[in-house]
Amino acid sequence: MTLESDIDTLRKVAFFADFGADPLRLLAFSAETREFADRAVIFEAGEPAESGFVVVQGRIDLMRQEGRGQRLLTSLGPCNLIGELALIVDTIRPARAISIGRSRLLMVRRSIFRRVLDEYPAIAQDLTNRITARLTGLAPEIDRIGSDLATDT
Repeated sequence: MTLESDIDTLRKVAFFADFGADPLRLLAFSAETREFADRAVIFEAGEPAESGFVVVQGRIDLMRQEGRGQRLLTSLGPCNLIGELALIVDTIRPARAISIGRSRLLMVRRSIFRRVLDEYPAIAQDLTNRITARLTGLAPEIDRIGSDLATDT
């Protein structure tokens, strides 16, 4: 892959859609390309998460352990970001990620993402606004779940 193709891939990821050319170039230049064979485990649930992964090629299944089996949470194809929260804060992986077929990912480390936020404060402000809007939108759902739980007891 070339730097320009990596920039183009990042530009198509919703999380990075409002980033300008220079921040995308910094992310693409600093990202590590990782290739995985079919059925390769990319990460396990419970592992420390210090990076996000952008799917460049292939498909990634996110699985959660339930009892003795695994439940498919979602399948992600090209131009999807896995682990956006890991770009912002210390966290652990909530699910297992498995490559379905051969896949290629760009690994973006939190330290690089934070550097982008430091160097481009407008991006940091936009990200803060988006997170605030998402959390505000979740408040009614959280209230509903709390009400449902209260009536179940």
